[in-house]
Amino acid sequence: MLADLVAAGGLLLVLAGGALIVVVRRARRLVRRADWLLTRASAAVAERRRASITVGGSQLVDHLLGNIARDGEPDADAAR
Repeated sequence: MLADLVAAGGLLLVLAGGALIVVVRRARRLVRRADWLLTRASAAVAERRRASITVGGSQLVDHLLGNIARDGEPDADAAR
Protein backbone atom coordinates (compact mmCIF):
# COMPACT_ATOMS: atom_id res chain seq x y z
CA MET A 1 0.00 0.00 0.00
CA LEU A 2 2.71 2.49 1.00
CA ALA A 3 4.82 1.45 -2.00
CA ASP A 4 1.90 2.16 -4.32
CA LEU A 5 1.45 5.63 -2.81
CA VAL A 6 5.16 6.39 -3.17
CA ALA A 7 5.13 5.19 -6.80
CA ALA A 8 2.01 7.26 -7.57
CA GLY A 9 3.54 10.31 -5.87
CA GLY A 10 6.77 9.88 -7.82
CA LEU A 11 4.88 9.58 -11.08
CA LEU A 12 2.88 12.70 -10.20
CA LEU A 13 6.09 14.63 -9.46
CA VAL A 14 7.66 13.51 -12.76
CA LEU A 15 4.58 14.61 -14.72
CA ALA A 16 4.45 17.95 -12.87
CA GLY A 17 8.16 18.48 -13.58
CA GLY A 18 7.62 17.78 -17.28
CA ALA A 19 4.71 20.22 -17.41
CA LEU A 20 6.82 22.85 -15.66
CA ILE A 21 9.63 22.41 -18.17
CA VAL A 22 7.18 22.92 -21.06
CA VAL A 23 5.76 26.08 -19.45
CA VAL A 24 9.23 27.50 -18.75
CA ARG A 25 10.41 26.85 -22.30
CA ARG A 26 7.36 28.64 -23.74
CA ALA A 27 7.88 31.56 -21.38
CA ARG A 28 11.55 31.81 -22.38
CA ARG A 29 10.55 31.86 -26.04
CA LEU A 30 8.09 34.70 -25.35
CA VAL A 31 10.71 36.63 -23.41
CA ARG A 32 13.26 36.26 -26.21
CA ARG A 33 10.67 37.50 -28.72
CA ALA A 34 9.76 40.46 -26.50
CA ASP A 35 13.45 41.30 -26.06
CA TRP A 36 13.95 41.22 -29.82
CA LEU A 37 10.93 43.48 -30.38
CA LEU A 38 12.07 45.94 -27.71
CA THR A 39 15.57 46.03 -29.19
CA ARG A 40 14.16 46.81 -32.64
CA ALA A 41 11.84 49.48 -31.23
CA SER A 42 14.70 51.06 -29.32
CA ALA A 43 16.86 51.12 -32.44
CA ALA A 44 14.01 52.69 -34.44
CA VAL A 45 13.47 55.38 -31.80
CA ALA A 46 17.19 56.16 -31.71
CA GLU A 47 17.27 56.42 -35.51
CA ARG A 48 14.25 58.73 -35.55
CA ARG A 49 15.86 60.88 -32.87
CA ARG A 50 19.09 61.12 -34.91
CA ALA A 51 17.09 61.95 -38.05
CA SER A 52 15.15 64.63 -36.19
CA ILE A 53 18.34 66.22 -34.88
CA THR A 54 19.89 66.07 -38.35
CA VAL A 55 16.86 67.72 -39.98
CA GLY A 56 16.69 70.37 -37.27
CA GLY A 57 20.41 71.01 -37.60
CA SER A 58 20.27 71.28 -41.37
CA GLN A 59 17.34 73.70 -41.15
CA LEU A 60 19.32 75.81 -38.69
CA VAL A 61 22.34 75.81 -41.01
CA ASP A 62 20.14 76.78 -43.98
CA HIS A 63 18.63 79.59 -41.94
CA LEU A 64 22.02 80.89 -40.80
CA LEU A 65 23.55 80.63 -44.26
CA GLY A 66 20.53 82.37 -45.72
CA ASN A 67 20.93 85.27 -43.29
CA ILE A 68 24.64 85.52 -44.07
CA ALA A 69 24.07 85.42 -47.83
CA ARG A 70 21.41 88.16 -47.66
CA ASP A 71 23.29 90.25 -45.08
CA GLY A 72 20.29 90.04 -42.74
CA GLU A 73 17.78 91.40 -45.26
CA PRO A 74 14.40 89.65 -45.30
CA ASP A 75 13.77 87.20 -48.10
CA ALA A 76 11.48 88.75 -50.69
CA ASP A 77 10.19 85.32 -51.75
CA ALA A 78 9.35 84.20 -48.20
CA ALA A 79 5.68 83.66 -47.36
CA ARG A 80 4.23 86.43 -45.25
